[in-house]
Amino acid sequence: MTKRTRLFLAVASGILVVGLGTGLLASYAGGLQNLTIIGGNGPAELAYVPAEASFVAYANVRDVMDSEVRQKLSALQPDAKAGPEHFKEQTGIDLETDIDYIVAAHSGMGSETDGPPLVLARGTFQTVEIERLIREQGGTVEDYKGSRILVNDEKKLAVVFVEAGLAAIGSPSAVRRSIDTKAAGSNVTGNEEVMRLVRDIDDGDAWVVARFDALTGTRLPAEVANQLPPINWFSARGFIGSGLEGQLRVETRDEVSAQNLQQVIRGFMALGRLQTGQHPEFAEFLNTIQIGGDG
Repeated sequence: MTKRTRLFLAVASGILVVGLGTGLLASYAGGLQNLTIIGGNGPAELAYVPAEASFVAYANVRDVMDSEVRQKLSALQPDAKAGPEHFKEQTGIDLETDIDYIVAAHSGMGSETDGPPLVLARGTFQTVEIERLIREQGGTVEDYKGSRILVNDEKKLAVVFVEAGLAAIGSPSAVRRSIDTKAAGSNVTGNEEVMRLVRDIDDGDAWVVARFDALTGTRLPAEVANQLPPINWFSARGFIGSGLEGQLRVETRDEVSAQNLQQVIRGFMALGRLQTGQHPEFAEFLNTIQIGGDG
């Protein structure tokens, strides 16, 4: 197998699992580099998300943290706690105990210069302790339109409690903008292109909707990007318990592109099965995947 083929297969497999991976790992947030309130228009926290958001994700942190799947993954990856511990050191928020669910959003296009996403965390917080920790790290307090924002300019991080039990975390500009968005009443729930996809998947324990270029940015090598059919939107949802069940949906520019993408993924699946002779567990996983299309 050539280096180019291996690289292409790695990207194809990433397309298959990135939605569920995002759902699980976004609960270790901060940067999203490594996510239900069931309702027709998604969680109420979307009122703080700008209308032009190119990435919206949700994770029921309590369900994820308490699930058998998470316990199994933690046993396989002893270093998995490093993410939550780092997040706690920076913000004073304990993902293990403080947060019920998270909504994350971003309006950038995935470039290297884009700042961290906006994270809206619903839970129970020790606000006095969080403010003390941020001040000890060189943070300051500013009043912004009646909201008390804790800002650490060195780490380009801000925290504000926009409601009782709801924290907005992100870059200072993203946090301020979330306050403005809620006040203006013009938010992502008015973006029909995004909400059409949200309404289809917001019953999952974790879900994500994103423009594909916002998800990948400029990180895909040109040789890989040129082989992929034109993809517009990406969405995924996962149900987490003793096992993991998920659905991935990719919208392409036209029907021909959709058919080409199906062929790409089926080709990846076929190659994967050829290489699972010594790993029957992978063959079992591949056999659980179903591929379909609509237009």
